[in-house]
Amino acid sequence: MFKNLSTSTKLFVLCLAFVVSVAVPVYALVAEKRIAIDFARRELAGSRYLAAVREAYAAIAVLPISDEPGDRSIAPGDAVLKVLAEAEADAGAGLQTGELACSLIESIRRLRALRLEGRSAEALVLDALAKAQALAARIGDDSNLALDPDLDSYYLQTIVVRLMPTLVERMRQVQRAFEDNVETGSPSSPSRLREVRLPVLAGLLRSTAEEISGSAEAAFRGNADGSLKRSIGGEVAAMISSVESYLGAVRASAAGVDARDAVPYDRYHAPALENAVRVWAVAQGELDRLLQVRIDTLSGRMRLNLGLIGAFAALSLCLAALTHRHIVRPLRRLEAVAFAVQQTKDYSLRADYKGRDEIGRVADSFNSMLSELAAARAREIAERAEFARVSQLTSMGEMAASIAHEVNQPLHAIVSSGNAGLRWLDNETPDLGRVRTILQRVVRDGLRASEIVGSVRAMFKKEKRARGPLNVKPLIVEVLGHLHAELQSERISVQVELGEALPSVLADRVQLQQVLVNLVANGIDAMRSVGDRRRQLQIGVRVVESDGVLITVEDTGPGVAADARDRIFEPFFTTKPSGMGLGLSVCRSIIESHGGRVWASPGSPHGTRFQVVLPAYDAGGG
Repeated sequence: MFKNLSTSTKLFVLCLAFVVSVAVPVYALVAEKRIAIDFARRELAGSRYLAAVREAYAAIAVLPISDEPGDRSIAPGDAVLKVLAEAEADAGAGLQTGELACSLIESIRRLRALRLEGRSAEALVLDALAKAQALAARIGDDSNLALDPDLDSYYLQTIVVRLMPTLVERMRQVQRAFEDNVETGSPSSPSRLREVRLPVLAGLLRSTAEEISGSAEAAFRGNADGSLKRSIGGEVAAMISSVESYLGAVRASAAGVDARDAVPYDRYHAPALENAVRVWAVAQGELDRLLQVRIDTLSGRMRLNLGLIGAFAALSLCLAALTHRHIVRPLRRLEAVAFAVQQTKDYSLRADYKGRDEIGRVADSFNSMLSELAAARAREIAERAEFARVSQLTSMGEMAASIAHEVNQPLHAIVSSGNAGLRWLDNETPDLGRVRTILQRVVRDGLRASEIVGSVRAMFKKEKRARGPLNVKPLIVEVLGHLHAELQSERISVQVELGEALPSVLADRVQLQQVLVNLVANGIDAMRSVGDRRRQLQIGVRVVESDGVLITVEDTGPGVAADARDRIFEPFFTTKPSGMGLGLSVCRSIIESHGGRVWASPGSPHGTRFQVVLPAYDAGGG
């Protein structure tokens, strides 16, 4: 069905297939990029939610621990609750954090109410910090922050989501333990709480600070442009220094503290907490920046890729339009001329197309063949009409290449004969007898070219040509006669071994002749480069046991490599520098259409042996 479509329709189908082949990967590319962008946007939404949690966390962490009446009245403001509620409304539904957020808001409200009433609420402070930390962890998990694929943002989110809340909470716990020591202990009356709890909490605080420092260094290593270290490196170092100073003061308390130490130690705790909150905020901002840069980069790459693909698709469509202009239109004109010749039998018509491409060469060959057919005898009219129909094909693909390959030899013979005739005519006394012989040879080669074209056309159109009983012996003699001049010029000797009582084969004479000419011509081409041994072509015909006729053509050329021997019958595969890779493919198609087979094997001791087996003609069976 497809082969009967016009060339323009085939080109349209090809363009449609191209569009589909481009659209599918483009869809996959966009889907992949959208997944990555949505992943990063979800992370960014979670990071922005964490900013609200950080503000609530910081507001709780800075509350005074002492039970002084003036300190108890300090409580988180309404702004903290508003920011937290707005963040939950914006991103909470997609992150499944509603329950934790509501619980945290409720704890902050209770904490605020207790402190405004002047009552102690330290237990509720620790509970609110724990809930804020749990909310931060849930945001990190549900917003994909914990699955971040980049080293810098992965370690940065670890600091923001997990380590900074832990650090602030542990600073609160250490300070609480310290103030408990101030209230319950003195250098003269050590308590177990001072001996055990405070050092343990201080060690946990130091461990968290060191983990933050290590994660920051890992994030710096993963940040290619170094911007992350420039932004938060100094802040992290200052925070670690202030925490170490605070821990040094805490270590001093192991020897015992009293109420007079509370004010000096607050000078270490307050800056450390302030630096921690500042680092948390700066790291949060850098995380947002890195995520936004990633989103912008992914979006930019997607647009760039789409732009490149669109430009490539536009270029391809332009090439398709040029192909339509320079292939389809010339073919239509060529088809129109061929159709006119077919209808009017006016062989003075010519294809009006000049070009160096295949269509131009086919048009030139077509015009030359029309000229030859116009000068041929009346009995050649049917064959000329068959040749004219060659131009009705709407595709130049394998058929055009096959025609160019198969008619090359007879056209070469025609040119050689024409040149020889001109030389005889240029003599002072022209030898008209020789000129007549040469012209008859030209006519014969023209007829053979026409028959080859018709054969190739029939083969490609799957037409059934008339077949009849055929004696192989005269056919071989005729083929050697066609190639006699070329055999002589290449100094190739021919050895023919024809068996006795050979049966006939049921075959198309032109097609079988075409096969033999191809095999013999291949042998001639293979022996052109041989200079160290005798150039000999052996042709044999004998009967095989399977009631068939075996035709052997063997040369003494360099032979065919083993890895290429199985492929030489494939279309467009050739071992010759100037070959088209179609001759043996056509041979195989012809032989198989006759119910036979053809194969190649190494010659002995040199060259290649081609063997063709055709079933013998059974006169009794039809």
